[in-house]
Amino acid sequence: MENIIITNAHANNLKNINVEIELNKLTICVGPSGSGKSSFAFDTLIKREECEIKNYPKFVNSISQRLSNTSEKLDSIQKLLNNKDSLIVIDEPLAGTTHKEALEFSKIIKDLAVNNAVVVVEHRKEIFEYADVILEFGPKSGPEGGVLLNMMSGKDYLEKLPKIEVKRERNISNKKVSARYSEFNGIKDYAVELTLNSVTSVSGPSKSGKSTYLDSVFKALDKSVGASERRKNLVEVKNKQYIRRPHIIDASPVTKNSKSTVATYYGISKFFKDKDMDITVNEAMEIYKDNSLIIRRLIHLKDIGLDYLKLNQSSYSLSGGECQRIKLAKLLCKKLGDRSIYIFDNPVRGLGAENISQVMLMFDKLVKNNNTVLIAENDPTALEFVDKIIEL
Repeated sequence: MENIIITNAHANNLKNINVEIELNKLTICVGPSGSGKSSFAFDTLIKREECEIKNYPKFVNSISQRLSNTSEKLDSIQKLLNNKDSLIVIDEPLAGTTHKEALEFSKIIKDLAVNNAVVVVEHRKEIFEYADVILEFGPKSGPEGGVLLNMMSGKDYLEKLPKIEVKRERNISNKKVSARYSEFNGIKDYAVELTLNSVTSVSGPSKSGKSTYLDSVFKALDKSVGASERRKNLVEVKNKQYIRRPHIIDASPVTKNSKSTVATYYGISKFFKDKDMDITVNEAMEIYKDNSLIIRRLIHLKDIGLDYLKLNQSSYSLSGGECQRIKLAKLLCKKLGDRSIYIFDNPVRGLGAENISQVMLMFDKLVKNNNTVLIAENDPTALEFVDKIIEL
């Protein structure tokens, strides 16, 4: 098998990428969210869209990020260890893993590259030292991305990575809410506790119960219609009076409507004519900078790192991480008041350090406005920003 030669790759926002993918090498695609990494890995290498490829291998495998369960991802990767002369493309294999799990996965993926060309899309640092080649896409997201900025070794890339400074005042609180169930999700005498007015992460390996913890907190405090039926087996809740309501924001698609766009989902399409919708959030903020009503809505998308999205982009095309962030931005547009709990499962999945910082600082802003944030997260960068970690 010879090197795979890609020329003129221009799917989505890619800017005519020319590069060789080497056999027996681990290649990792890095860059901001929306910078073109996945377009290159999947639209170019797997679908062979809008590009020219020489020496395309006979055997090709891909592992999608839709495999959210850590053990499923590990099983899928291990099944490929006997492959030879294949192209193997893996999307975010370390997402949701602990540091220990991430190191184990990285070693296995490196073993895959002994006899294959392996291309990985990843943000987590644990795998970079194993990379033979780093392909850095950017410089920004959306229309301002899609450029292959650099090719280097993983060790060289690690050396050039800037250290993220956590610039915020730590949230300190003595207020707590707790709940106890006689049985929850098959677990007898199940109890949870949460410090209010703080950012708390529930962390731990796959199947340790992180999502169960989030679900039990939400159901204990939920006051919406039908909530009493959903929280059967709840024995007691302490200090519920401190909470107005909980919001659980997951990574599911924001809509099943194929005609929905970022603008229609976000409720801002009424401000624009159809012909004016083929612009990014960032471009709209510049064009309508004197319209305070539009700016008040769009600023939340910018603060959370989604200013590269086009207004007419299909809502259904949003990644899981983008779905969570746009749901949060939409919530922030409303006058929700204080004393709410915001609950997220893997909120920084698929994000690089800069985008993670934006999201975590948004969480901190919520807490500073007398709210509470509870997340399930293992990402080391995100954990630098939390006030408390609950290890499971």
